[in-house]
Amino acid sequence: MKKISLLSAILLCGVFSVNAQVVRVWNARLDLQAVQSFGLNDWNRVEFASDRLPRASSSTDLRATVNLYFIKRVAGIFQDVGVGFMPAPRNGLSDPASQAASTMGIPYYTKEILTEDGNRTAGAHFKMTFGIFGEFSVADKLSVSPRFGVGFMTISAPTCEAVLKEHDSNMQYIALYQWFGKDKSNYDYSNVASLGYLAYRLRFAYHISPKHDFLFGLEYTWHFTRADFSETYTNYFNHNITRTINHEGNRLNMAGFSAGISF
Repeated sequence: MKKISLLSAILLCGVFSVNAQVVRVWNARLDLQAVQSFGLNDWNRVEFASDRLPRASSSTDLRATVNLYFIKRVAGIFQDVGVGFMPAPRNGLSDPASQAASTMGIPYYTKEILTEDGNRTAGAHFKMTFGIFGEFSVADKLSVSPRFGVGFMTISAPTCEAVLKEHDSNMQYIALYQWFGKDKSNYDYSNVASLGYLAYRLRFAYHISPKHDFLFGLEYTWHFTRADFSETYTNYFNHNITRTINHEGNRLNMAGFSAGISF
């Protein structure tokens, strides 16, 4: 009985020792940051497709990041959540007749708008990133942390459907324009697309106290989800599809800088 009690005590001490090591190694810190990014290209080569999406010229983000060190002050993993604010589209109500004329080579005018949903004003977009990081001391109170992560952002998927009429003719078409491969048959007002991206960050931390750091950094984000766009033209009278064109979108690139505090 004494041997069993002694063995139990040894095992219990071992468990407490392991837990203590885990607590010491898995040190956590929280970052609060503001980020200003600038678009390096547009959503799509088709002007009409880009005009109805938020302007990619800039994004102002607010985010919170949890950092877990598996080697204290050397390396770890991170997860951040935040919201990005992008400007209103350049022309969220651009005339579909102009796009149809460009595609079909025939002048049209818009007789009726059947569906008009999407981005019209500046909007907020949810963002989440997971990744790994290293941390290296470069001066007495300064450290640098290279970071790599994968994440996604949400964006409203526009759709536009209109009745177009040829100039000097009775011929009419139903024109349907869609983004991000979203199908109008299951479209609703809450329909959103998720755009995946890779994030490369270089974060500098200036240690202002043992538990607080001032943060500043540089960032580059590469969206690997393309802003695809499609246009379909259907004969208004017999409902036969006359033409469907799918346009492969660009992979959006953004570069920016960040500032914040860690504790």
